Amino acid sequence: MYNLLNFFKKYNNILLFLILEVLCIIMLMNNLPYQKRKLANVGNAISGKFFKTKTNFTNYFSLREENQQIVEHNAFLMSQLYKANVDTSALYETPSLDVDFKFITANVINNSVDNVNNYLLIDKGRKSGIRKDMGVICGNGVVGKVVNVTDHYASVMSMLHPYTVVSARFIDNQHIANVTWNNKDYRFGTVNDIPLHLILEKGDTLVTSGFSNIYPADIMIGTIEEMLESDSKDFNSAKVRFSTNFSTLRHVFVIENLHQTEIDSLTFNK
Repeated sequence: MYNLLNFFKKYNNILLFLILEVLCIIMLMNNLPYQKRKLANVGNAISGKFFKTKTNFTNYFSLREENQQIVEHNAFLMSQLYKANVDTSALYETPSLDVDFKFITANVINNSVDNVNNYLLIDKGRKSGIRKDMGVICGNGVVGKVVNVTDHYASVMSMLHPYTVVSARFIDNQHIANVTWNNKDYRFGTVNDIPLHLILEKGDTLVTSGFSNIYPADIMIGTIEEMLESDSKDFNSAKVRFSTNFSTLRHVFVIENLHQTEIDSLTFNK
């Protein structure tokens, strides 16, 4: 409604002109029958275009509100999924950490994909519960990790950064490996530490391993694009196509581990 009022305020002169035109048309129509019919057609065309524009404008802001509601609803569903304590260990034969997560919605207000060190800026900060080292994802997969926080904003180090390393698991064979960016193309990363005996095919899927307090298990990372030549005698590497399109990010979810304090108290400091 506020945006609609701004629209009328901005274009008040045009609206006044249209109103005066309508009054003139009404006066002419009441006195000249032929002109009445002609001007009625013109008036219908003008008013039709005007109200069509008005409707499109109103629908635009309505869609923005509906999109925001959808994003928030998706965050609620994701929270309920992990709160339901689904035992994924039965599916993947890996330990279940029995951790609950909360997902905080945020909008991306700045983003880079072509730099050596790439970051995102989101419109949620300390007052919304955002803290440093929280994981960030989108509907398609992993995005990055919060590195700096103010009251209303947060900076996120994306997957497109040389310091970002995500623990991953191959769905088909359950092998654990690390995924990094290839420092060249925002669409691709690299998975390392692949044993020589492991046979991979294009399209094999990588998800988060869950061996981290930052990301829950089974968040999509990407798929194998091709095998890469490696200087190592013990391991291979592969090119990964990220499931997240970093060039079009608009909405993200910041992950809050509801048991982070308890987990931190058990961290070994040796």
